[in-house]
Amino acid sequence: MKKWLPMLFCGLLLFTACGNRMPEGVPQDFAVYYAMGIDTAQMNILDTYEGYIQKDLIRKGTARADYTPTDEEIVAIYNKITELELWTMPNNVRPDSEIVQPTTYFEIRFTMDGITYEILADSTINHSTWLNENITSKQAEAINTFCRFLHELMMDTDEYHSLPDSEGGYM
Repeated sequence: MKKWLPMLFCGLLLFTACGNRMPEGVPQDFAVYYAMGIDTAQMNILDTYEGYIQKDLIRKGTARADYTPTDEEIVAIYNKITELELWTMPNNVRPDSEIVQPTTYFEIRFTMDGITYEILADSTINHSTWLNENITSKQAEAINTFCRFLHELMMDTDEYHSLPDSEGGYM
């Protein structure tokens, strides 16, 4: 019995360690939260921290599905963040006043190597470059590119397609 206990412990430790592995080149603590929507109370969300996708059903509230990204999706998200150097972006690039209504809001949060970064933006981000001196047009385009990339990735998942259809629309 005493001989099996250390082997059981080692096996459990190995199983736990393998269960939390990230693809090669991606930091072990890498995670992403992306939310976008017009109504900040019911956003479309892709969250690898908590492991879910949420869909804005407009008149019917929201619906969620469990989501575990594939290794390919994790690598693609990580590569897009590094390609666009999102960690260099200002934290809040929302303009002080609304330019266009309704405005689509974006929240991006990601963790890499023990540091969590957050970007708050909206669909007027390109206009923000002349209303907000904290962002360049290159940075605005990088944030827009990442939002489009992650939104398409989220909408292409089986989990997103499993959620009910939205009812109604925003004006």
